[in-house]
Amino acid sequence: MKIKKELLLPGFALFFMFAMFGCDPSTSSRPDLVISDLSLDGNNRLVVSIKNEGYGPVVADTGTLSIAIDGKAIGSYSLANLSDKSYKNLNGTTTISTNFKLSGSNRRVSAFIDAGNVIAETNEFQNVKSITFNPPAKNGPDFTISQLARTPAGQLRITVRNVGNAASSPNFPVKIRVIINETVAADLSPNLPSLAPNASTVISPSPAIAIAGLKSVRALLNTAHFNDEIDNTNGILEKWLGGNPSLVPYQNLLAIPKIANSIVWQDASGNHSYNSWTPGQKASLNAAILSIENNENPSLSTPPNLLAGDRISIGDAWTIFLAHIAQSLWVDVHNKVSWKLDSYSASNLALLLDNRHLTSYSAAHNAYRFDVSNLGRLTAWNPRICYDFLDNLRLINSSAQTTLYKVSDWMRGHLIHISGGADLVAQYGYAGPPPADKVLYPLEGKRHITAGCWGTTGLYNALLRSINIPVESGRMNLGGGNHSRPIFTTLDKSLPHGDDLYTRTLLPSGVPIPSSKLFYSLAQMNSKFIHPVPDCVGGNCNTVGEQAAFNRGKDHKKLAYDLRGDGILESYAKHGAAYMDDYFKGEFRGGVVDIAAKPFFEAAERATMISEIEKRLKEIGGGDLEAGKTIILARTARWSANN
Repeated sequence: MKIKKELLLPGFALFFMFAMFGCDPSTSSRPDLVISDLSLDGNNRLVVSIKNEGYGPVVADTGTLSIAIDGKAIGSYSLANLSDKSYKNLNGTTTISTNFKLSGSNRRVSAFIDAGNVIAETNEFQNVKSITFNPPAKNGPDFTISQLARTPAGQLRITVRNVGNAASSPNFPVKIRVIINETVAADLSPNLPSLAPNASTVISPSPAIAIAGLKSVRALLNTAHFNDEIDNTNGILEKWLGGNPSLVPYQNLLAIPKIANSIVWQDASGNHSYNSWTPGQKASLNAAILSIENNENPSLSTPPNLLAGDRISIGDAWTIFLAHIAQSLWVDVHNKVSWKLDSYSASNLALLLDNRHLTSYSAAHNAYRFDVSNLGRLTAWNPRICYDFLDNLRLINSSAQTTLYKVSDWMRGHLIHISGGADLVAQYGYAGPPPADKVLYPLEGKRHITAGCWGTTGLYNALLRSINIPVESGRMNLGGGNHSRPIFTTLDKSLPHGDDLYTRTLLPSGVPIPSSKLFYSLAQMNSKFIHPVPDCVGGNCNTVGEQAAFNRGKDHKKLAYDLRGDGILESYAKHGAAYMDDYFKGEFRGGVVDIAAKPFFEAAERATMISEIEKRLKEIGGGDLEAGKTIILARTARWSANN
């Protein structure tokens, strides 16, 4: 048997074992670690619970728990050093009260168990949990490093500010580590004067710390005790001193005609490519670039204020646009990915750099909005949040195609289709199209809800444009109206339907169905879904849309059957053999099977498939069909609970 090279990807080794040897996770003795809880205690301390929901213990003392807050990888815990190792036992849980305490609003937190994939698990799709916290207000001081500066004499000055809501005690001891060009330059132990809320003090290190020439300076502040302040996660600042990083690499990119011509801003006076911008507009882009270089946010601090009709102001649209352009250029200049902007065609560059593929301008309203037809149903307001999410969750790979599959893995393990009539403000805290950050980091108590296929296309767009992978928002007629599909133009890949990632048929809770199997080449898309040859039986012919839906449904069920995926096993476990006969004929609509011009599979095929499914369920149940059904239903229920 020849295995296609594209399947030989990190994270899919389990698939080969299961597919080649017919092994179901329940017949293995491997663990499956999940973040079963991520919350704040009564003191706003971050608490993380790890649970083993697999079929055997964790054998080795290895692996880490990694935590990121507001895009910064703030710390990790070695599992070998945990005092409570209950997580190693089957169904065991270990709860960690971390050293991190939060205050403020919209704090984006992610916890990632076994980020290095050193623990052999039955499933790697749900090793991450991410949440937006709005901690209840607490009284107390909160120290931040608000400024790093160089004096005219070239010496470092550090400004510490109390951003809390209560004054600090006099002679308050803190520790500050200074790192210059990634080398520790000093460990300081100053005593701070009493600082009222919003008051600050300037620290002049002794002996003096000289800053000669352009230097990257990072300072980290810590207090002696956990309860000394109401937030101990915001005491870090990093910036360039002695000038700004050179903009020459950026200017070199902007000197490439196809890149400059693709950076287009549309306003009331027309469409303006970069070379026609005013000096002030070019200076604004330079400022956005330098913000990223100084680890600052070049975009808005919150999703844009909404005008009538979900529109946003000219100023907000311009700021968001510049943030996206600066992000694309920064990724390329710093070689954050192996693929390069100058290798793209003009049409692919436009998907990344032309504002008309991000927001649409309305001359009648002299305003902009994130338009479903351009982007998908999403508010892609801050590309840095998307980039940090991908980076912290290790979803960026050496190839763009593998990165696409890894991002798809995360989506399949977490996204849930929005329900009709859902309260958007309650779900996302925003009345417009869902903000990307609230899909990636749902509000506390909420889940990763996507606005259907249009929202999923938008999420692909927002995430992947932050690392320079173009995504086109496409349409698909599946017999029941137009649906959205993401098109990955530089990768020759597309999904027939944005909802394919979370269709129950392809549930990856058991034998992991590789995400690579969900995608089609653009030629395959054309022949199977866009211009398919309709089936005709006795003069009864499918429409083009019906044929596209038929091809998609049959492919999904055949893939699930071939790998004995949990989606197909669950359907049998819930409904039995007679239902499965209809299941393999067509799609259920309103509880009734809808058979196209011909069924998915003929009667003899269906009988064989049902027999093989029963055989697999018996294997899972140790020879008992009912026991196998019980195992499958429990496993798929756990999966759904962890989305």
